[in-house]
Amino acid sequence: MSAVSRVSPAQAEEIARRHYGVDGSAERLSAEFDDAFRLVAGDSSWFVKVGLADGAACAASTAVSFQTAVLLHLAEAAPGLPVQRVVPALDGRPEVSVAGNGHHRLVRMTSWLDGELLSRADNSPELRRDLGATLAKLSVALRRFSHPGALRTHRWDLQHLDRLRGPLADLPGDGVLPEVAAALGTAVPSGVRAGLEDYLDRFESVLRPRLAAVPVQVIHTDFHGENLLCDGARITGILDFGDALTGPVAMDVAVAACYQLGRGPDVLGSALDVVAGYHGVDPLAEADLELIAGFLVGRVAARIILSQWHAMREPSNQGYLLRRTPQAIELFAALRLLTPEDIVGRLRAVLSA
Repeated sequence: MSAVSRVSPAQAEEIARRHYGVDGSAERLSAEFDDAFRLVAGDSSWFVKVGLADGAACAASTAVSFQTAVLLHLAEAAPGLPVQRVVPALDGRPEVSVAGNGHHRLVRMTSWLDGELLSRADNSPELRRDLGATLAKLSVALRRFSHPGALRTHRWDLQHLDRLRGPLADLPGDGVLPEVAAALGTAVPSGVRAGLEDYLDRFESVLRPRLAAVPVQVIHTDFHGENLLCDGARITGILDFGDALTGPVAMDVAVAACYQLGRGPDVLGSALDVVAGYHGVDPLAEADLELIAGFLVGRVAARIILSQWHAMREPSNQGYLLRRTPQAIELFAALRLLTPEDIVGRLRAVLSA
């Protein structure tokens, strides 16, 4: 929203008073595109999201409505899932349209979920399995849900990994920015660009043709530690449906597993706990395995390419954008030591355990 004046905390407070009857104090939260706030009144908190709803932002408006529809559906279909609940406005609507700063905006208020971010928590096999099981329950709950806003794509859509060729071509040298190479020190793997190009070749020749025959549904696509809350060995909150779209469940499983890859001698071990947890609730088929294996590597490749590509365009935000890129490069190097058949074999063992 750099070209559009932002909604201030004071304006968010006025929106909450006028449309929701809540008199509270608004604290701005980080958000990539929309304005987001935590609204506090006494001992109670709510989450307020304000997105553009006019002009070129019509697609963004549809996306906000899609996310609202997902939350409303889950409240009915899976009331036990730990997702935010939509708070209706005083007139009963799940969203309200407001005008301000020369633009129309779409507002949604939801319940606030407390908990520790998974990314900051002590990890354990039990927690990773519950992560997978929670994702499976979400997949089952969304299986019969449809919405026009789900027919979308975005830069993290692994069904279109071939689109990463352009950003990869823009990266200098061996595909590693100097800032990332400095962070890796003497551990910079060789042949990063060649490895990424080899992966994209395999995606186009082997994986993409198989997607046409795979069932699809609405999936989360961003099930990682910054979007999950936990308490001990349990997942207690699922956040941010902003990247949800229509795709195969294998993609969702792969993304969740990707962020649990280990940095020790067994790069796959921890990630397999996620797959096992998922399979115990929503059994995976043999046909899913090659896609999970391919998307698992693909998400790591996307992290390497897109984080650096965006950092080149936003030098003032390089520290944030590149904070996990060195780790992603190390993981990609470790995964390159395994053949696709190796990864599928490990996944198959999980299904037969």
